[in-house]
Amino acid sequence: MKNQRMQPGDLCLVTGITGYVASWIGKDLLEQGYRVRGTVRSFNDQEKIHTMHELLPGVEFVEADLRSSDGWEKATKGCKWVFHVASPQAVASERDRTGGALSGTRFVLTAAFATETVEKVVVTSSEAAVAYNLPTSKTRFTEDDWTNAEGAGDYFRSKTLAEKLAWDLANDDTQNPRHIALSTISPSMILGPSLVPWVRYSHETVKNLVEGKTRMVPDMSNYFVDVRDCGSMHITLMNDPSTDWHRHLCYSVRGRTVDLALTIRNHYARLGFAPKVRTFPRFLVWMLKFFNADAASLYPLLGKETWRETKYPQVYHYRYTDLTQMVRDTIDDLLEKKAIQVKNK
Repeated sequence: MKNQRMQPGDLCLVTGITGYVASWIGKDLLEQGYRVRGTVRSFNDQEKIHTMHELLPGVEFVEADLRSSDGWEKATKGCKWVFHVASPQAVASERDRTGGALSGTRFVLTAAFATETVEKVVVTSSEAAVAYNLPTSKTRFTEDDWTNAEGAGDYFRSKTLAEKLAWDLANDDTQNPRHIALSTISPSMILGPSLVPWVRYSHETVKNLVEGKTRMVPDMSNYFVDVRDCGSMHITLMNDPSTDWHRHLCYSVRGRTVDLALTIRNHYARLGFAPKVRTFPRFLVWMLKFFNADAASLYPLLGKETWRETKYPQVYHYRYTDLTQMVRDTIDDLLEKKAIQVKNK
């Protein structure tokens, strides 16, 4: 890799390593000869820890929770490269996503900046921090754009404020006296197979479409990236000095939300998966936005073509650029893990 500065044997921290993206980062790092330390929320679930040892042999695990300062000094000690991936998910079971995202960002970066060894931090943000709750006239988005957190839904707010906090901490000489470099990555909707057997948010979205639980989706342009590209791009950003102090959009293909349902119908109807999905009428979302912050965040993007345009197109070249194949890889993985059941046998 051009300008590579990570060296085999370097110790890398991956927060939330049991997650969808983080587990792929851990796998890629191990295969490239790096040592990997991963944080888990709790050691109480020994079955999950055992599963992770089998999936990522050689990984060292440290207990650390986003909502507690305990464990983060130990987690970052001796590391050279920190991938902060852990964040509260966009699922109904999460409470106070914003509080957890902010405290976790503060704990991880404070501990990393206090070490004598860490050389760079890459923080996983999201497109949710870029393109939402903005004027309806806005149709093109780059790394210069920020979601308006005021009045935004909790997930959009959590990702936006957490990334802004990361930049504030990194640029504060009192917090980051060694000027340890920071890059952030903002993935669009992530698809593709999961290393871990538990279903995560992106898989849950596809699973609900397959099972017919989702009947209506937003009428909007969407961007997608395969989890394997997303994981690899994290490592590219860490390795490439030209990415220091930059935000980076992460997307490989453009489509519409309804394309997911159409792909399922076209390729899996024989298995009994033929979702009939409509787009939300714009007037309905218009009414909902007065009562629902998520609807208010999405509304400006509905019913029109919008575009994402990275300022740094040469940084990473995607391997997975076929949306249909990405959806099929996701569903095939869900079938293999028996997370969805064939209806027609």
